[in-house]
Amino acid sequence: MKSQYSQLLSSERFRVSTASHPNIVSDAESDRGRLLFCPAFRRLQQKAQVFSMEPNAAVRSRLTHSLEVAQMGRYIADLITIKLQDKKLAKKEECAALVTFVETACLMHDIGNPPFGHFGEAAIAEWFNKNGAEIIISACKDGKPAGSLGSGDPRIESILADFIEFDGNPQGLRVVLKLQRNSDKYGLNLTKTTIASYLKYLRTSGNSHLSEKPFFKKCGFFKTEESLIKSVWREFSYDTPQRYPLAYVMEAADDLAYCISDLEDSIEKGLLNKKIALTEILNEWNKEVLFPPDELTWNIGAILEYAANEFRDGKPFTYIDFRTSLNRVIVNYCADQYINEHDAILSGTLHSLMPAESAAGRVLNLLKEYCRENVYSHETVQRVELAGYKAIYGLLDIYKCLLLCSFDRFTCALNYLNKDSNKTNIVIEKKLLKLFPENYVKVYKDDLSDLDHKDKNFEFNEWALRAHLVTDYLSGMTDDFAMKTYRELSGMQI
Repeated sequence: MKSQYSQLLSSERFRVSTASHPNIVSDAESDRGRLLFCPAFRRLQQKAQVFSMEPNAAVRSRLTHSLEVAQMGRYIADLITIKLQDKKLAKKEECAALVTFVETACLMHDIGNPPFGHFGEAAIAEWFNKNGAEIIISACKDGKPAGSLGSGDPRIESILADFIEFDGNPQGLRVVLKLQRNSDKYGLNLTKTTIASYLKYLRTSGNSHLSEKPFFKKCGFFKTEESLIKSVWREFSYDTPQRYPLAYVMEAADDLAYCISDLEDSIEKGLLNKKIALTEILNEWNKEVLFPPDELTWNIGAILEYAANEFRDGKPFTYIDFRTSLNRVIVNYCADQYINEHDAILSGTLHSLMPAESAAGRVLNLLKEYCRENVYSHETVQRVELAGYKAIYGLLDIYKCLLLCSFDRFTCALNYLNKDSNKTNIVIEKKLLKLFPENYVKVYKDDLSDLDHKDKNFEFNEWALRAHLVTDYLSGMTDDFAMKTYRELSGMQI
């Protein structure tokens, strides 16, 4: 007799794998290995979690954060699978695969983040918002009268949407689906199960009017990957965009990991005093505790009390004790939620494993707010983020010539020619393009080959691929490499 998870966990890939995987467990392990061994994952070690360019190795990078999220994901998934087997909702082999699929989605959840995290995303979005329309008009008029293309052209808004809503989540899909290619255009060629488990938001760019709907708050995938995501949904017989069950676990693991860890890193760096911070957090918690408290509320309150007092039963209660105790009670809550709300999970209608009104949601929000007020706004954080913003914005200014030129001139520059078809000298563009990774250029060429050159919108669609090439290169940089490249290309250092 088939379980519900025999259909839910699919080994289907975008290209049939050349390796022979005997079962769903091997397929899941293969995805994990492909992700762990790819360069984009390794580069996370030099991308900031909160503190960019951080010399203290004990403070988390995106890589160490991703490893911790993966551990939290496994922890939650392990408890879930025990309960699924007890209720005969899934078989042992399916449960083993489920845990690994969750772990892989957690490992890759930040793989698309640009240098300097959210500040990097903001810099890219703001640059295209300010400059994009004017650049498209210059690049796509292609010898036509200047007045033939105006900023009100709806094609401009459509093409710019990927970049004005630039975000690490959809960029991560480009990384694993295309940019981390081996010998063909399929990237890491992960299973559709892993891709679905990663997909946190369910809309493409340009549909911000849907942002009030659950899972539509942000762009989840770019237009360039829309057909691939629709293929994923078809695999699971989703007639409309729907959150995949394992994505709930990935999201919960991320929220749990970063809320607690950002506070710990701030104490490690000396930005916060542990005793003062935990006492203030306890005081805020006591202001909003609902009565009568449920068991989770009581447990969380007790953990905060021990942490603030630094003793439990007369013995020292460290931050590690605080972190592990809080993780344990919330992980158990998430696993129970998954089983108790199983039908809503499978249908994609549950909002979250940790609702905002629950004790788990309230304590994590309290930790977020405390860090927002006392850490993320700290002068030392602001200075580095402002420098990072300037570097990314400045690099886009430098690469602007690649987006301003016509398709003909760009093609000549890509082929390292000295002149375009109008016999105009090419000096800068060809040298800049030599700096771009070969695989990224291949992705541009692969996607270009799928365009119809006779289509009246060809120039617009080509420009979008060119702009993705630029943002692919920029977002793949580490924090320090972005700063170094900006200084070099600006002529500030050699």
